[in-house]
Amino acid sequence: MKISNLFFMAILCASSATVYAQTAETFRQPYPLGEKLSPNPNFTGEVWLASLSEQKELNVPMANVTFEPGCRNSWHSHKAGQLLIATAGIGYYQEKGQPARRLYPGDIVEIAPDIVHWHGAAPDSWFAHIAITTNPKTNTAVWLDPVSDEQYSKATSASENRYAETNKVLADREQAIVVIASYTGKGDLEHLKPALAEALEAGMTINEINEVLIHAYAYCGFPRSLRAIQTFMQVVDERRANGMNDPVGRKASAIKDSNSRYERGRDVLAEISGVPIDAPKAGYAVFAPTIERFLKEHLFADLFERDLLTYRERELATVSILAGVGGVEPMAVGHISICLHLGITAEQISALLNIVEMNLGKTYSEPLRRVLNQLTKEQ
Repeated sequence: MKISNLFFMAILCASSATVYAQTAETFRQPYPLGEKLSPNPNFTGEVWLASLSEQKELNVPMANVTFEPGCRNSWHSHKAGQLLIATAGIGYYQEKGQPARRLYPGDIVEIAPDIVHWHGAAPDSWFAHIAITTNPKTNTAVWLDPVSDEQYSKATSASENRYAETNKVLADREQAIVVIASYTGKGDLEHLKPALAEALEAGMTINEINEVLIHAYAYCGFPRSLRAIQTFMQVVDERRANGMNDPVGRKASAIKDSNSRYERGRDVLAEISGVPIDAPKAGYAVFAPTIERFLKEHLFADLFERDLLTYRERELATVSILAGVGGVEPMAVGHISICLHLGITAEQISALLNIVEMNLGKTYSEPLRRVLNQLTKEQ
């Protein structure tokens, strides 16, 4: 089969793929789902358990516990303590009388003996953690009252709204762009789907949201951009089936500049970055001049010239996508610098990172906070 035909088939498959709702079986996690425990008097909601430790002589009982959205265990304590390691999704841990702690993959919770607490999934996310029984020879669980809906809602809402006031330095539309861009960068379709609906509710048109998802491919690749667009197609179709006809919005204006794409892209980059056109080229541009030409012609001309999003909105989206991708701090330096040059304040970029922290975790937000702090010190 010719390469052109292979490419056509790949695009055809991508366009016809279906985005499925998250289930226990489709929830992506590194350890086995195990057996369903619910109904169980010590859990509210459905939960699964898989033993991970086979050699009893090691004396370290471990199990993978998977919670559906909103599921949590009852208030309880352990006579000899417990360790939790979050592995997938988003969850919560709360000790009696203390604020709830939002948990992301990689987070570790050390629970001292006889501390009354509960743990489980966020209201809108599946969650899994490894539970390790410490001091197993003397350890027993003491189960108490269930965590009521009121207690659960109060604890999780307080955590979720931690940055609500601070983040008002970004308009609702800008916050929506940050959310959908960061989920797209990470490839988190489970949480992207409701975020896309919220972006429509925030007043964005279908074409404007599509533009964010199209813009994303330059920073996180075609596969994640296409999967995000497929998810958005499903959101729009479901809303239409429920009688909600979201505005499509206008198309991008035609480009009237007669200069070459390279020249136009070069000029756009100079405008948004403040770096003169005749400045020495970056090392990568000298080493691989083709990529430099593609950046100018395609990214900064073909994409940035499309006026469905402003330069400011594109840079907010770009930094959010890079946060979701992770491990690209050198690129974040450049784009956060562009944000600052465009008049986006350090406070507004910090609000962007607050949103990333709440949705993806500090693993994704903190590297860029360090970049922001360094750049603001140098100003």
